[in-house]
Amino acid sequence: MHIEQSSIVVDQTTVSYDHFQMGSKQVCFLISGASYLYDHPYFYYSRMALLARDIDVICIHYVTEELFSMSDAESNACMTRRVHAVVSEVLATHTYENVQFIAKSLGTIPLAALLAKPNLQTARFVFLTPVLTEVTEQIATSSQAGLLVIGTADKFYDEVALETCHTSQLTIDVMEGANHSLDQGFEVDQSLAVLGHVVRQIEASLFEPLPK
Repeated sequence: MHIEQSSIVVDQTTVSYDHFQMGSKQVCFLISGASYLYDHPYFYYSRMALLARDIDVICIHYVTEELFSMSDAESNACMTRRVHAVVSEVLATHTYENVQFIAKSLGTIPLAALLAKPNLQTARFVFLTPVLTEVTEQIATSSQAGLLVIGTADKFYDEVALETCHTSQLTIDVMEGANHSLDQGFEVDQSLAVLGHVVRQIEASLFEPLPK
């Protein structure tokens, strides 16, 4: 494995990304939350599962302090431009036959915008604890396979918005009592059980053949 650190300038801001290269024809882009980063459990174990299958991995470092001084609309647009620029750069400079995405929290906003890209209609998408009110419309009108996971104790949980998402092709997994970190409060055993379950769901959504 070779890890290449690269960057691209978007709107006069340098956006860096780490490229874990396994010599694969498959790639998975990881898109972090604001503070839920790539060394946190769901990304750590997802990356482990991907690398174990010799799949290339891209970790995008798109979050900067200036995002939090913008309006929501400005911040969403800025994040989306940054993430999309990295995705476009990687796909233009490497030959990948299969593309996958895993995003959490804030990162699900730029991820949802990728659903409309013509060249990503066969990609698989994983939304972990999405900001539902910001992404529902895009998810509801999408056709890609993948996974959406959210807990009922998540501040972004919205039953009406989630019901709308059922028109998509995503598998929707609602974790009773789980919060925005997908933890069960301070219950260690229960939180680890959720972690194991969700990682298995991610593996199934990314690696199992689609039904014909």
